Amino acid sequence: MQKKSTSLNMTQGDPAKLLIVFAIPMFIGGLFQLMYNMVDTIVVGRYVSIEALAAIGATSSTMMFFMQMGGGMTNALSVIVSQAEGARQEARLKKAISHALYLVLFGGITLGLIAFFGARPFMRLLGTPENIIDDSVKYIRIVGGLTIALMSYNGVAAVLRAIGDSRTPLYFLVICSLLNVVLDLLFVLALNSGVAGVAWATILSQCVSAVLCGVYMLKKYPRLRPDAAAWRFDREMIREYVRIGVPMCLQSATLCVGMFVITAVINSYGSDTVAAFTIGSKVEQLATVSFSNLAFSFSVYAGQNFGAKRYDRIKEGLRKGLMIVCSLALLSTLVIELFAPRLALVFMDEGNEAVFERAVAMIRIEAALLIALGSIWSLNSCLRGIGAVRVTLLSSIVELVCKIGLSLLLPIFWGYIGIWIAAPSGWVLGMIPSVIFLSWWYKAPEERSAGLNAGKRGKKKAA
Repeated sequence: MQKKSTSLNMTQGDPAKLLIVFAIPMFIGGLFQLMYNMVDTIVVGRYVSIEALAAIGATSSTMMFFMQMGGGMTNALSVIVSQAEGARQEARLKKAISHALYLVLFGGITLGLIAFFGARPFMRLLGTPENIIDDSVKYIRIVGGLTIALMSYNGVAAVLRAIGDSRTPLYFLVICSLLNVVLDLLFVLALNSGVAGVAWATILSQCVSAVLCGVYMLKKYPRLRPDAAAWRFDREMIREYVRIGVPMCLQSATLCVGMFVITAVINSYGSDTVAAFTIGSKVEQLATVSFSNLAFSFSVYAGQNFGAKRYDRIKEGLRKGLMIVCSLALLSTLVIELFAPRLALVFMDEGNEAVFERAVAMIRIEAALLIALGSIWSLNSCLRGIGAVRVTLLSSIVELVCKIGLSLLLPIFWGYIGIWIAAPSGWVLGMIPSVIFLSWWYKAPEERSAGLNAGKRGKKKAA
């Protein structure tokens, strides 16, 4: 009875209902995560300076690189665990978790060293304005240097969500969010520590959440506790992580390269445009919170049903889920278009007209194509769940080429407006490979899934 109340078996029952029930805690968690991200921005923009806000915004592509590279491992963990859960392979579950710890330690330390020593060269390479570069470097060295904190929490949360428990990560994300807000106010307002205070508030709250969530997971789910056999180094399991995780990391890297180029172009327009981009990005997060978690939940749903060989349910779930995601995206578009100016003013004072106008333009342009963003997230999440990570990599490359090309070309004619157009165009064109592959896979899923079955080797070993 206890297990049923906290985890979902997505191989049985109405797909739409399962996706919604699973996504609701993730949606609530997303709201809390959005809250503390917004508090970060509001506190810095209103109580430190517009330059400090721009400094954090200038780190967005660099921080995205470290978070996404770390996320490649946790995404691979989610795929392996969800497929093992669907196939009821308990030994494989334990081995996946133990080896994930090895990879978190190795990846977290490696990325942390790159972030600490590469922060200033990265910012120089991107042409960060001199008046904000020192704060940008400081932020990257703290948050990026301790990437292992975020990787640890994301790893535990990925395991829990992969077995159908989306509520437990919510509880600890709420703790993390509230603690982050308290520490923000303490470090910035009481201790006057500026950008460094915001960075330390983020890291400390992530560390607390990761430790608490990990301890709870091991106590709540004994079947997930690695035993002596699971801790023995297994090259096959590492190969499985590499097979799934490397294409995901490459996918993230391609998106980050696009963000690097776009950031460099934005930086060339000065700190006002950087600040506008920061504000626009925060509003985009607000706009997508209604549908992002439902879109991302497809990976767990598809993974469990792929492991159970319920291919018909994958098709049914994606069709129903896409209808819900697109409806929510259209609703978000309407709200954001109507209230774009008011949303921009949440993060800044009315005095800076240049920042205000540029932020509102970005908000409205990106809001117009939120339906494309929701669709590409849903399709690629489903593809990750079934192990078709090479297709999602190709999708990211198409998106990357579009973003880079248009971010360089369009500003020649329309200035900074051209930069704002590049990202939505990438969302649209990036869907093409995913749609083509799914259309092909739908025709003969049993036959065409043979090369994707990540659990095949694991079944032989478990047997």
